[in-house]
Amino acid sequence: MVVPTVENAYHRFKDFVACSIPIGLISIAAVLEKEGYLVELIDADAQRLSLEEAVELTVKAKPDYLGATTMTATMDITKNLLADVKKKLPGVTVIVGGPHVSALPERTLEESEAIDIVVKGEGEDTIVDLMKAIDRDQDLSSVAGIAFRKNAKILETQNRGLIKDLGKLPLPAYHLLKYNLYRSYGWNKWVDGACRPLGVVFTGRGCYGKCNFCATKVIFGHRIRYFPIQRIQDEIDLLVNRYQIRILYFQDDTFTANRAMVDKICNFIIQKGYHKKLQIMVSSRVETIHVPTLQKMRKAGIRWICFGVESGNQYILDRMKKNTTVAQIKDAFKKSREAGLFIAGNYMIGHLGETGETAMDTIRLACDLDQDYASFALAIPLPGTELYQYCLEQKIPLPAWNDFGSVNTPPIPLNESLKAEQLVDLRRMATKKFFERPAYLARLLWRFRPLPVIHDFVKMYFAMKEEMKANRY
Repeated sequence: MVVPTVENAYHRFKDFVACSIPIGLISIAAVLEKEGYLVELIDADAQRLSLEEAVELTVKAKPDYLGATTMTATMDITKNLLADVKKKLPGVTVIVGGPHVSALPERTLEESEAIDIVVKGEGEDTIVDLMKAIDRDQDLSSVAGIAFRKNAKILETQNRGLIKDLGKLPLPAYHLLKYNLYRSYGWNKWVDGACRPLGVVFTGRGCYGKCNFCATKVIFGHRIRYFPIQRIQDEIDLLVNRYQIRILYFQDDTFTANRAMVDKICNFIIQKGYHKKLQIMVSSRVETIHVPTLQKMRKAGIRWICFGVESGNQYILDRMKKNTTVAQIKDAFKKSREAGLFIAGNYMIGHLGETGETAMDTIRLACDLDQDYASFALAIPLPGTELYQYCLEQKIPLPAWNDFGSVNTPPIPLNESLKAEQLVDLRRMATKKFFERPAYLARLLWRFRPLPVIHDFVKMYFAMKEEMKANRY
């Protein structure tokens, strides 16, 4: 189950964010179906269900087991929904996974009586062992990678190792989705008018980066493990031919980390003629940029490359353990533009050591770089990260889980020099300075379809005014 969180998280911005495929849940569903279990999926976000409607639909399905995934910012809503379901279905076994509960398994069970079992880390092998143990009425202590209750006590089993052979996993259970409900980011429409149907593919799992604010490693570890090229090709074939996707997002943290893999994927896409049908997006790190690889990516229909820039100040980048330089950022943007790619940059304000001046360095860099879109987030110390541990050690006040969101929640000040109000002002300034530049808008109208661009700018203007009036942005 995907819990209804978009309205709470984004309010009037909800139409601008992607409604992405719950790839983790349908990956878990696929291994369960392979084992012979009957699986149904409720995606309350995609189906635009209220909390009450999601509970009602779940109760109507009368499941023996209810699985959900959750992040930190959605934990409070998840607890409420599961508690309501449990009142009406007291016999259902509730199993929850995701980065938040993987980082804090014991605390999760302490805070939510409705949750029976927490799955830590990658879930595919764990869920199969868990279901077999339950079916055979075996002691759950033998199942690695979980936390659960036993005789009013919370027990946590040993961690399970990462899946070594990703090729053994079946393709995600896309057939469980109401596929027409999923869409990509609004700026995809600027290119060719389409942001759906959307396909999401991982070529691997994990990231070698050591960024101290990122919780990816809680699930996937500190290195990249790749799927076999044949499996990646089969998944692309399935999405293009059965689901007629128009947008393909390779959702790896660093798609360009393995040039040989990128070359094989691009050759396959070109050979199949998919580059003529698809608008493809990737995410990357600036230090991995290689001109011949960028050129091959463009030939294969890759239009967008998204970089996690984070900061325009070298001291702050170092405090983040980003292991990149401002010079590398500028070089990566220049080479990506020369290769014919559209560029989106992600920026963060308020990390450790941030001052008003270092934040201005970030805003100036964002405005100086030749990019087509930018997003500005405030630093969030997510559980499982070094940043979260630092906050605990320094006794920095942390809010309720619901206020760990990237927008529409109060900032979490990490530095005495920047209070919450100043962080809000800096984010607003960044957004205003970047998007209200006449030269930037002129470039967008020249590079993209003018009508979708104008439509989005007008709609975003009024949405932002309403959010600021409500003191949510």
